[in-house]
Amino acid sequence: MKRLIPLLFVFLCSILLIGSCSTTQAKRERSLVLQAEALSLLDAKEFERALPLLQEAVNLVPNESEGRYNLVLALLATQRFDEAITLSRSSFSLFPAHMEFLLAQAYALREKGDTDDAFSLYRDILALDRGNFSLHADLMELALEQGQSDFAKQVGQYLLSVHKEEARAFKALATIEGDASWYALASTLMKGASEEDPEQLPGQSK
Repeated sequence: MKRLIPLLFVFLCSILLIGSCSTTQAKRERSLVLQAEALSLLDAKEFERALPLLQEAVNLVPNESEGRYNLVLALLATQRFDEAITLSRSSFSLFPAHMEFLLAQAYALREKGDTDDAFSLYRDILALDRGNFSLHADLMELALEQGQSDFAKQVGQYLLSVHKEEARAFKALATIEGDASWYALASTLMKGASEEDPEQLPGQSK
């Protein structure tokens, strides 16, 4: 009898483990179904109808990034910016490699009118992702549109220092410094060179 007790314990644990795995898989499958339905509603601009489906999907599987991000998008679409910020912040703490949560948070801050806070967060994002030069250039141009000249200038000068996205950087800096600046001259020269040979810009790294 004593020898049977350990075997019985292992058997019971195995049954519980199988049951737990089955439950987890069922929740994941249900979450995916809900997300698929919600994404169809988002495509149809039925944002309010999609929101509770995505919330349920995240409740079922709270530790998966895709469902959380879809919920963030729905919150942004329904202008629930404070909720989107809170969810983006908590999600990034769980998934620190997913910069999209920080970008969503910054977008929500801009939509709320907290432009300075948004660009402070954009600085943090670029510091974490210094090799994403296309993102640097995109945010530099966004900063120009939003009147954040200091931010745009700093990013533009960084891009020139690493010889990336130089045409865009010169154009942005020329806008800030004026037509009489050497940035404007460089921008004109690069534009002319690109029109002559769009495959090769002088000093433009690939």
